[in-house]
Amino acid sequence: MSVQTLTLELPDEIYQQAKRIARQHQQSVEQVVVEWIRPPANDESTSPVTENLEALSDEYLLQIARMKMSPEDAVRLQELLTIQQERDLTPQEMGEATDLLAKEDTITLKKARALFLLQQRGVWSDDVEEVLG
Repeated sequence: MSVQTLTLELPDEIYQQAKRIARQHQQSVEQVVVEWIRPPANDESTSPVTENLEALSDEYLLQIARMKMSPEDAVRLQELLTIQQERDLTPQEMGEATDLLAKEDTITLKKARALFLLQQRGVWSDDVEEVLG
């Protein structure tokens, strides 16, 4: 398999997410990002995370690129991370934190894929710059 070099500027939140996942899985950040944007080998309709974004309009992809975790979920995740610094999380708290991190990972994956598709389509307008801003 040949390899090409691509320089890609990522928003800090996406880079930090990739870095965290890379650390957890003992991979490089590059390996994580490649996995995010690699087309799945199986039928994309089987997973909401890997839904067929290629079929979506540019405007809808921009909407996905702007997605964020709900404020309530973001606050709760931060609370759990703060608690974890002070003590071990209870099994219930750990489950909640795992679910919230999975939700954040899904959003990050969809955002990265949407931005990649927009770049492939040559849609790199002020709207995309705003998302990356």
